[in-house]
Amino acid sequence: MSRRDKYETSAQMNLTSMVDILFMLLIIVMITAPIMHAQVDLSLPKSSAAHITDESAVTISVKSNGTFYIEKSQITLDNIPKKLWELKQTKNLKSVALRADKKVDYGTIMKVIGAIKDGGIEDLGLVALPEHP
Repeated sequence: MSRRDKYETSAQMNLTSMVDILFMLLIIVMITAPIMHAQVDLSLPKSSAAHITDESAVTISVKSNGTFYIEKSQITLDNIPKKLWELKQTKNLKSVALRADKKVDYGTIMKVIGAIKDGGIEDLGLVALPEHP
């Protein structure tokens, strides 16, 4: 009996390696998806009024040390209106989500809200964590 007779060819497809690859891709997507949506690290306040904001809105973040961010880019308070006007013209921006650390004082938040209004944005959402009963 020759070697060729011992091993016959099979017309069936082996799906084991393809399923392994699909599971690996699923795990990679599950791990990287939350990281890709990550914003500036803040300690947000909790509120019963917290809800999901519009995903198309630009996010402005205020850290407890007084630094300001549009998305992940650091910006000064004076440049926020100019940047919002640019985004309004280029990307048809209509709404802004404001995230502020719970240690930021009320006066600073009001200055940021004023800068957002000066930037021509009327639709403003405040981001908070939901309270758990």
